Amino acid sequence: MPPVPPPSTATRLRALYFLYYGNVGTYLPFFAVYLKGLGFTGEQIGLVQMLPSFPLAPLVAIAWATWADHRGTPERALRRATAWVGVAVLLLPFARTPLQVGAVVVLMALGDRAVVPLTDSITIEHCRERPGASYARIRLFGSLGFIVLTVLVGRLLTLRGGRPADLAVPLVVLLCIVGYALVARGIPTTPRHGERPAPRDMLALLGDTRLWSLLGPAALHWASCAPYHLFFGVLVRDLGLPDDVTSAGMALGVVAEIGVLLAYPRLERRFSLRTLLAVSMIASSLRWALTARATGAASVAGLQIIHGLTFGLFWGSAVRALGDLVPQRLRATGQAVFGGIVFGGANAAGYALSGVGYDRLGGAARLFAWAAAVELVALAALLLAGVRARSASLT
Repeated sequence: MPPVPPPSTATRLRALYFLYYGNVGTYLPFFAVYLKGLGFTGEQIGLVQMLPSFPLAPLVAIAWATWADHRGTPERALRRATAWVGVAVLLLPFARTPLQVGAVVVLMALGDRAVVPLTDSITIEHCRERPGASYARIRLFGSLGFIVLTVLVGRLLTLRGGRPADLAVPLVVLLCIVGYALVARGIPTTPRHGERPAPRDMLALLGDTRLWSLLGPAALHWASCAPYHLFFGVLVRDLGLPDDVTSAGMALGVVAEIGVLLAYPRLERRFSLRTLLAVSMIASSLRWALTARATGAASVAGLQIIHGLTFGLFWGSAVRALGDLVPQRLRATGQAVFGGIVFGGANAAGYALSGVGYDRLGGAARLFAWAAAVELVALAALLLAGVRARSASLT
């Protein structure tokens, strides 16, 4: 028999996205539930989840991406970052106290927080060099991985009787992370052409006010998503509903996300990026307000279909805006700055406040009502940035 050809770079990227977001599809809805089963308070859950986000996320992501851009080898940086998190996650099933879990997630964050910006920069460059390739179609495998793992893990936990601190959660996270670390080792290094960025180029990027007019509203938007990311699974259990509802809500949301990403090329041709971002924020505020009042399985799960606008429309518009603002030679750094500020700093603040709020407000439902208000602040910041940009263009 002729030898089987090795998987293409695109196939490896699809597999990496699938496993990475499969890990996220397990971690987001079920890790807080697992920690609550270990006896953690809401404040302790929020603190543990915050630790890898800030200040680590911006520093780690930017450090890895700067190294990758300067040396022109994002693939090598990705292999090293994923190897680190693949080793660190081996400790997760053995961590039982807040101090132990916090230490492990910090160790994991030293590699994990660089995975998405590095993978995105490699994928964008791969597609740029191949006119027939599509970033959205490769990235969609991440959404598929999220759905598959969310549904399977939710079903598994339900079949196991909703046990507190079920070890199935950290074990699935471990398998996904080790899997994507092994996949990353097979992504070949491709030569980069053109001038490599100097430190002054990176400083100029950080000083670009147009970039910060995107980062500010985006950070507020993502902070408002923290109650969903951290306590949606807890909300479901607080309402006396099975874990299948958590899985169904998450899966419906990602199905909608896929639909929006597929439709996005047509949307961006018809509407401005600022309009699309505003629609995402308005829809998200409505989503959180309604989720705060929902009590039945169908309503709690069904409302999460708005996730297509909360994330799909937001992410498509943000990636496009970054592509317009960031020079090609700084692509990994630009992705890392965005990820560090939005998915790191803002995420950490949202997690910490959500953890405290869960204890002080008496449950998860009221957190979602506050999230709806924060989303409106994000909308106001976006509109104000637009007014300032138009004023500047007239002077």
